[in-house]
Amino acid sequence: MKIKFCLIIIFFQSLLTFSQSVDSPSEEKTIVYFTRASTLGALINFTYFDGEKPIGRFNGYKYMKYECSPGEHLFWARSENKSFVEANLEAGKIYLIDVIPQIGGIKAAVKLIPVDINKYRKKYKYRLKRIQKLISKREPISFDENELEELKEKMTDVVTRGLKKHSQMEKRNLEVLVLSPELTVTKEDLIFVKKKRK
Repeated sequence: MKIKFCLIIIFFQSLLTFSQSVDSPSEEKTIVYFTRASTLGALINFTYFDGEKPIGRFNGYKYMKYECSPGEHLFWARSENKSFVEANLEAGKIYLIDVIPQIGGIKAAVKLIPVDINKYRKKYKYRLKRIQKLISKREPISFDENELEELKEKMTDVVTRGLKKHSQMEKRNLEVLVLSPELTVTKEDLIFVKKKRK
């Protein structure tokens, strides 16, 4: 009897944890999920930015939920390279950026991919499934103001170089990926649903 009771409590706690992870943004805010659903290069930290502002740093199989104002943003990540996404976000919407580690020789690189959910459903089903499982099983990683302030102090030169690189890419007409307003996802898109066997 005690075992059944404990299992029921654990089941409802896991449901509660999941429902806390996939929140809807307020009407005047936007949520962007940065999901690192691959275990490749698990020990390597990537640092994430919104323009000049560091918004997080983590390694491994984790994800971050970033709430921000709608409008234009320059999201980027830094490893041994820099990957940029120009975003134009709508209020009250949810967006998803797939963080893909790339390991070649002794170098570790990062690639940010704005998720077009319809394309992922058709062409990248396996990748979408890994993202859904990650969000379903784990809480988002979070950072307090002190951690972000400390990160900002450490990353002053990195920010200067990163924004300079983005500016040079624009001047050379090099392609930067775009997260456009219509590339939204729903809470249901982020839920992993196990298919029933026929």
